[in-house]
Formats: sequence, C-alpha cells, structure tokens
Amino acid sequence: MSYRNTTLAAATLLVFSMSSCAVSPDTGGSPDARDDWPSYTTSDGALAFDHPGNWTVEEVPPLANDPAGGVSVRVHDAGGGLVAQLDTGLIADLICADPDEDVQYTEYDSQQMPELDSAQGTDQRFVYRSVAFSNPERGDPVATYAVISVISEIGDRGQCGLFDFFTFTESSGGRFAGQYPAEEVAAGQSYVDAAADYANSAEFSDVKRMLTSLRNQD
Repeated sequence: MSYRNTTLAAATLLVFSMSSCAVSPDTGGSPDARDDWPSYTTSDGALAFDHPGNWTVEEVPPLANDPAGGVSVRVHDAGGGLVAQLDTGLIADLICADPDEDVQYTEYDSQQMPELDSAQGTDQRFVYRSVAFSNPERGDPVATYAVISVISEIGDRGQCGLFDFFTFTESSGGRFAGQYPAEEVAAGQSYVDAAADYANSAEFSDVKRMLTSLRNQD
C-alpha cells in the first residue's frame, strides 16, 4: 500500500482549528471475536482498538490542543504505509461554507459504533465517503474513512463536507481516520471510481474492522 495522506483537509469545505494526540500498546489480546487480532490500548487508558497482526501502531508526540491532554498514534501496514491516525484531545472550531450545488458527496459504507461512548452524548459511527467537485479548479476529489459523531446542529455532515471528527470528552474529541490515496488509482480510472471499488477490497474490510473496533477502555 502506498503512503496515505491523512492530513484530511476537506478542500474548501471545512476549516479545522485543532491539534492531535498519543498511545501505547496493550500486551493482552481482546476477548471474544477480537482475539485473532492484537489489541492496542492508548497510553492514557481511555481507548482501545484491534488491528491486523502484521500492521504496526506507532506512538508519536501528542498534538492535542485540549489542556486536559490527548494521545496520537499512527497505524502502518506491513509495508510501512500509513493506514490511519488516531488523535484525541482535539478541540475543533468549525467554519462551514454555504452549501454548493457543484459538490458531489457519495457515501460508500457506514456502520454504527455503540461500543464507543461520548461524554457529549453523540452517536458515533464509521463512514467511508468522498467529495468531488464538478469544477476541477475548486480542488481534487477526496475519499476518507473515519469515525464520526452525529452532531445535532449540522447532522453528521451538514454544510461541512468531510467532517472526520468524533466527540469524546466533555471538552474535546478526536479523529480516527485515513484517506484513499490517489497514487493507487489505475491508469485510465477516475479517483472517484477507484475509491468506490476500494470499498469492495479485502484491505478496506480490514480498515473498517479496525476503525469500528474503537471502544472505551476505562
């Protein structure tokens, strides 16, 4: 897998004012159906998730902008490619553009995540979707998979494009997300078509299983 750009800038649709977080491995296995994948618990003991045995989880300096702190980890595949990043302790100031008719939003997959609770009372879910512009000058299409929250004021997307963010503590939230890389698009295939095909791949199945395993640990 090639390197995934997980900056996840949502073109002109969303402006983030946030930072990210850090984590440490769990030596034990997870119970029930998860026991065939290693489990990883963040260094603050707040969250855990499962990942394929040949993928690695790397702790990086926390990027949290919440005074209460947070954690940051990066998940790499067997070839060293960045698959997803988990950051907590993020306080986001949203600036949402007016809806624009030339933006095409496509959702390929979605799953509720009842094991991940938020102190802010939101419902969490996994989603894989893309945003593309009919006017190429407005930006390149982007497809991301992410854990998100349904925020009552704007729905889970509203006017904010790819809102790849979930609420967590009373003061902040986080991101557990990655981006389908343009480098993997075959010659003669559009990015959006390739992103749609990716939803049927074995790799996407692993990505989805990993992200949807995110859960409260304490």
